[in-house]
Amino acid sequence: MDDTASPHRPTRRKDATRNRRRIMDAARVLVRGGRPPQLNAVALAADVGVGTVYRHFPTPEALLEALAADRFAALVRQAREAAGLPDPQKALRAFLGDALDAYIQDEAFAAAASDSGAATPETLDLRGQLLRATGDLLARAADAEVLRPPLGPADLLLLLYGLGFAVRHSPDRDDPELAARYLDALLAGILVRPPADAPVPAS
Repeated sequence: MDDTASPHRPTRRKDATRNRRRIMDAARVLVRGGRPPQLNAVALAADVGVGTVYRHFPTPEALLEALAADRFAALVRQAREAAGLPDPQKALRAFLGDALDAYIQDEAFAAAASDSGAATPETLDLRGQLLRATGDLLARAADAEVLRPPLGPADLLLLLYGLGFAVRHSPDRDDPELAARYLDALLAGILVRPPADAPVPAS
């Protein structure tokens, strides 16, 4: 074993991790309609060599799947964090707000979340984790008798997908309050009482 090379390995790993994140951040901006971005364009946007992109993601489809898996993992964490809130209704709304933002801002995730046919085993596993975490939040709301049954996690995420699509294609999509209004409308339909922080309708 050549010990003289060892000090350089952590640096190389950090560089690789940093490049992968730059590539994914650039690719997320370039995704349109859930279609894989061109790797040459990703390399240019990320300011890395094309070979670097291909080392991490050999095909555009692999990059798209990685983007989706990254978002799934983030949402699983957010769902588990929301579960720590003492009020089950506020916990559900906090997570649904995060999830709706993902559907609006991340077309790679939205495409993968709505179509399991082309998903990798990793993405399928993460989707399952997300469904279970969402189901836990729904169960808490149901136990607190603030949820109109029946509504499963897959149903709820599909509704969010529809809301995300509606926001992206709305003529008012630049309105920063649009997503919140759509989410309040959804919650008004699935909760026994309106969300605590929803606006009070004018009389």
